[in-house]
Amino acid sequence: MPMITRNRINFPEKQVSLIWQQVIGKELRSIEGERIEVIYPGRTNGGNGPDFQNAVIINGSALMKGDVEIHVKSSDWYNHRHHSDAEYNNVALHVVLWHDCDSATLLESGKSVPVLCLSQALQHQAYMMPYQQLPCFQILNQVDKQTLGNLLNAAGEERFKQKAMYFQAKLKQQEAGQVLFQGMMRALGYAKNTRPFEELAGRVPLYFIESREGLALMQALLLGSAGLLPSQRWHGKFAKEKEIQELEQIWQSEGKKVEAMGESDWNLSHIYPNNSPVRRIVAQSYLLERYCKGKLTAGIFHLVEEAPLPLGHHVLENGLIVIGDGYWQDHFDFDVRSKTRISALLGHSKAGEIMVNVVLPLAFSWGKIASEPKLMKKAIDLYNRYPKLAENAITRHMAKQLCLEAPPDFTACHQQGLIHVFRNYCREGRCSQCPLVS
Repeated sequence: MPMITRNRINFPEKQVSLIWQQVIGKELRSIEGERIEVIYPGRTNGGNGPDFQNAVIINGSALMKGDVEIHVKSSDWYNHRHHSDAEYNNVALHVVLWHDCDSATLLESGKSVPVLCLSQALQHQAYMMPYQQLPCFQILNQVDKQTLGNLLNAAGEERFKQKAMYFQAKLKQQEAGQVLFQGMMRALGYAKNTRPFEELAGRVPLYFIESREGLALMQALLLGSAGLLPSQRWHGKFAKEKEIQELEQIWQSEGKKVEAMGESDWNLSHIYPNNSPVRRIVAQSYLLERYCKGKLTAGIFHLVEEAPLPLGHHVLENGLIVIGDGYWQDHFDFDVRSKTRISALLGHSKAGEIMVNVVLPLAFSWGKIASEPKLMKKAIDLYNRYPKLAENAITRHMAKQLCLEAPPDFTACHQQGLIHVFRNYCREGRCSQCPLVS
């Protein structure tokens, strides 16, 4: 009988990923001879970069936390140029089906990482059901829906308290308006641009913007400070449109005291057009102009105070939604036009995220510091009643891990509970202490 070689087997990388998720708790050996034990396989990454993020692994006697890259062959690490890509510098383990590379797996930083060859470590055993070795797998076989709902609600409230404590510490260092502004800006950055948005909020603080008047002035200061105006990105060339020429002229006269960021500070690739940093910065300018008379903090906290129960989320989100007009009705970016009218600069989904993750916990913290118990109670009541938000990478991952389909009465608090469990237990390898199974 002819020997079956790996070259004759068409084995997809996705199947290797499934096997990786099934080796939890097994004692394996890396090709370097070190003991490998998987505490938590990480969550799948739907974007660029390593295949799994936030994995927890024991390598020898050391506990490692980091990313995991999956390949059919170990040589694919170099074939795919990961060794020259800084986005892979957090990889803690290279998992392959077959080891066919003589050199070590080297990161762009120069560090080497261990290689786990599954065909050797598992002796060709096929483990194809993801997550079934985790104690939370098929959670509804262990607890009823009501109990699970209560556990997730408690975890969601714990996440709210953690955020409130974070904002409370910030409020002791900065004015409430700046804390709110930074929180909103960070939320507008999504995962890829949170840091540059936070940096921008520091370079152009709220008091500086609120001391100016006019939407165009606010847009020019924000976009110019971000380094995202056409003249800053197009090697000195200017846009032809009248609205953009006005922004350029304002920046030339008003932006001399601000040290601008550079285009390289931003992640502008692989971003949905509607989520481009330029559009989100423009959205923030509309909000600043909307609340400029009474100041941003007073206007947003007033929304919280006046929102009715139990459907206050409509009022809250309407207070943040930005439709946009003129140039931004049909442009994703400067000189990037859509053939049809595009969605809001800031829609219901993002407005809900900002309310749940920033405004409500901050309002709670401010109420505590300012001795306003009514604001505290209103903030937590609105949070507990807030309907389910759009799914994100972590909530989708946790639903898959738990084999859970969100029931109709699933709330934002339940979703925040899933995120809390993932961040504080799953990615920390603390399964034995997880409130869902302990």
